[in-house]
Formats: sequence, C-alpha cells, structure tokens
Amino acid sequence: MPKLIVKQGGQTREVILTKDNFCIGRTPENDLEVKDSLISRRHSSIVRRGDRFVVYDLGSSNGTYVNQDRIEMRVLENGDVIRLGDTEITYAEDRPRDGSKTAPAVPSVAAEVKPGGMTDFAGSRYIVQHVDDIAESFKFDLTDAFSKGISLRDIEKQLPAERTGKDNRMFFILFQVGRALSTAPTLDSMIETSMRLIFDIINCERGVMLTFDRAGTELSPRFAFHRTRGAIPGADIPVSKTITNQVVQEKVSIITSDALQDPRFMQGMSIVQYNIRSALCVPLWEEKKSYGAIYLDNLAKSYAFTKDDLELLTAIANLTAIRMKQEELRDRLKREEMLRANLSKYHSPDVVDMLVSRGGEMGLEVVEKEVTVLFADVESSTKLAERLPPSELAALLNEFFLMATTAVFQYKGHVNKFIGDEVMAIYGAPLDHPEPALAAVKTAAAIVKELERHNQQHQDRPYNVRIGINTGRAIAGNVGTPVRMEYTVIGDSVNTAKRLCSFPQVNRIIVGENTWEQVKHVFKANCLGETLLKGKEKSLRAYEIVL
Repeated sequence: MPKLIVKQGGQTREVILTKDNFCIGRTPENDLEVKDSLISRRHSSIVRRGDRFVVYDLGSSNGTYVNQDRIEMRVLENGDVIRLGDTEITYAEDRPRDGSKTAPAVPSVAAEVKPGGMTDFAGSRYIVQHVDDIAESFKFDLTDAFSKGISLRDIEKQLPAERTGKDNRMFFILFQVGRALSTAPTLDSMIETSMRLIFDIINCERGVMLTFDRAGTELSPRFAFHRTRGAIPGADIPVSKTITNQVVQEKVSIITSDALQDPRFMQGMSIVQYNIRSALCVPLWEEKKSYGAIYLDNLAKSYAFTKDDLELLTAIANLTAIRMKQEELRDRLKREEMLRANLSKYHSPDVVDMLVSRGGEMGLEVVEKEVTVLFADVESSTKLAERLPPSELAALLNEFFLMATTAVFQYKGHVNKFIGDEVMAIYGAPLDHPEPALAAVKTAAAIVKELERHNQQHQDRPYNVRIGINTGRAIAGNVGTPVRMEYTVIGDSVNTAKRLCSFPQVNRIIVGENTWEQVKHVFKANCLGETLLKGKEKSLRAYEIVL
C-alpha cells in the first residue's frame, strides 16, 4: 500500500494512502492536516488514476513542488519528494523504482537553508502568503481561557515547547507595538512610530510606508526611513509597482529573497542600480480594506528576511491600519458633526440626514416636479426699522425666523432661504412629501398661532406677518455657479406664492386655487375672488384660510 512520509519540524510520521482522493492542507477537514502557515487551507491533493497516484496543486499561493520542480500536476514515482511550504512529504510504494523486491532507502532531500533563516524551497526565491493565513499564526483567542479563570502563565504551560518561545515573543512585541500606536497623538506621529518600531524588530536597511491618495487609486510614500540616515525622502527608496499592486490588491504578504534574480523586480532599473537583494512587502490591511503597504529591503544581502519577519510585519501592519481606520472614523464623525450643525439651521431633520449621508451635497439634478411654496414676511418692516434700534430689530427678526423655522421643520418642510424679513419654505422638494400643500397650510397655521401668543405676551413690541402659499410645477435642483451652488425652486408657481403675500390681510393665510383644492377636506376658506397679481397677465382665484 503506498504511503506518505511526512517530515516537519524535525519529526517524521507515516500516512497510508487509503483513499482514491487524498487532500492535503492546513485545516482539519483535509485527509492530511499540516500545520504550516505557508500551506493553504486546501493546498494539494493526491488522486488515484488506475494503479498510479497523481499529485495536483489546488491553486495554492506558494505552490506544490515535486523533486524541486513547481508543478500543477505530476504522476508520482516511488521516492518522489513533495514539498509544501516548510514540509517535506516523500511518496513511497511497496516496490522500488527498479522493480526489485527490496525498496531502497527513501532519499531525503533537505531544503537549503540560507543566511538569515529563510528556507529556499526547491530553489524558490519568491514567497507569497495571504494575510488571513498569517493572522492565524498570531491570533490569541483568550476569551474561553479567561472565562475559566486560566492565567496567561497557565496557557503558556499548555503550549507545545516549539511554540512557546515564538508565541511569547510575538505576544510581547505586538503588545508593545499596540500600546505605542494607540498613544501616538496624531496619525503622522503614529506612522513614524510604527516605522521606527519595525526597524527595532526587523533587520532591514530601508523602509517606506505607502498610503493611498484621496481618490484611493495611487500609492505614494507617506514616511520613509533608513537605518543609518534616519527619516529620508520617499523617492530615495525605489519600490516595484508590480509587488505593491499584488500586495494591496490580493491582500498578501511577499518576501523576495534575491531581488536581482526575481523577474518581478527586473523591470525596475533602480533595483539593479541600488543593488537591492532582499525585499519584504506587506499590506496595511484591516478586515477587507487595504490602506496601503509597508515595504522593507536590504542592500547587497540575499535571504535577509525570515518567515517570522513576514508574520510579524503583517501583524504590525494590521495594528497600524486599525489605528488608521480609527482616525478615519474620527475625522468623518467630526466632519459630520460640523456639517449636521450647519445644515440643521436651514433644513428639517429628514433633509439633514439625507444631506449628511451624501457628504453635504444634494446630489440631485435639476428636475421639474410639483411643489408647494410658502412665503412669510414681516408686515411694515421698514416702519419697524425706523422706530426700533438695529439691535432690537435684529432680535425681533431672529425671533420670527426661529418661530417660522420651528413650524416648517415640524411639518417636514425645507427652509430654503431668509430674504431680508422674509422666510421661503418648500414642501415636496428635495424630499418627496405625501401631502405638501396640507403640510404648508398647517405650518402657516402654527406660525399664526405662535405670533398671536407672542403679541399677547409682548404688547409693547407686537408685529404682524403676511403669508402666501401656492402649489404647482416648478424647476427644483442645484442652481448657481461652481463657486456657489444653492438648492432652490424656480417657476411661475413660486412667483405666485410670493405675490400672494401682497394681500392686505395680516396674520392670515392666503393660498392659491391649486393649494385650496388639496386642503379643502381639512380646512375652510373664504374665496377672495379673481385677482390680478403684480407682474401677472392672467388673474387667479385666491382663498383665505379660516382658522
């Protein structure tokens, strides 16, 4: 019966191929689980084809190698050595290759260990690892342990001996890095702190943190550092776009152990010019978003970075990106708070919510729609200005504007503008309203009621208002110039509403015929007959709402 001889971490075990389709990967659902962070969840499979077995690569990041060759599919021969990450698997049959009855000793082809601890897997100089896979190697899920009252020291005793030292070092470093990043006062100081900490931990000569521009399309240097020169211009460190694009787009971490021999780097002449030998690049990642990348390199030294360096830098990049996200959310909340405070002075809460969700822009093209427009102005404000000091007149008008705005917002209207001593409100735009005419008349009734209360309480400084309301088609949308845009409504129906304020009745509500048709089921009115308004060629029928 064919078998697999698995060598990993100085230990050897044998697995019998008892299935026709035998899966190998990092997770328990595989037939052969190999705990190696360089191996994909489902890395490769060995399938029976007649009396032979065939090994397939299942689209893994770091590939499947048979006898030093990277393969997609290979028919296995007795003694073939399969390499997956750090793991060596030898395929052994009951019969030897030459057909004799005695099987020769299985050859052991060791991976070549290069300076710095990086293993050259069957000649491969390029290692790619997805950050989700790396995250598992530094994930500390202590919830269950803490709920049972188990201390960190107890947890350490339960860890296998080969993991204890690495996990303790990883936990300590990430704790220190997290504390330093969380206490940095600004985003720029956090980025500088992050890069300096990386140089304390990883043996690199140069490094640069790249972040996306505002459009989120181009990477540019945010902070660059040299081990002997300190902070340097980002342009001093050439970075392969091929590498960084793969890192941020596929959310993978990459080590190239000999950049001068790596075809991905050869397209950049600066790599040759600066004699860059080793490079390590990881994404600034937080859940599904990449904020940029961290790139490190080493001049004139191949195999400078280890798998532990890759995992540690990926973890640090994750902590850095989390802080970036926090800063991003904090800035957005501040902008929204300021925007909401400004918009709330002119718009109802519903409109404010809509505008905030769109970043303060109406985002509406100019359209024609039916709206109801309300105008309310202070009667004889010119005479008031003659007998009142400017400060008292301003206080009176502010009181009126507050009174009108409160009523407009109560009935889901939009305060379009203040014009001298006049308020203009819109119903049905920019947000649709189920009963815009009725809402406008109810608003006017609330203004009149509140004004009567004010005049009774302040008989020394009473004032009166005229209110005109009209319903009809109008052009609604952003109007103005690139320097100043304003949302408003324009049209004959709007002009008519304005002209209805010219009736002599004060503290009364004058409406056009279209408005009356939509509110007569709720209100009563006195018909004022046909009237020719200023600037109009045709007369219209007006109504006075009875309160």
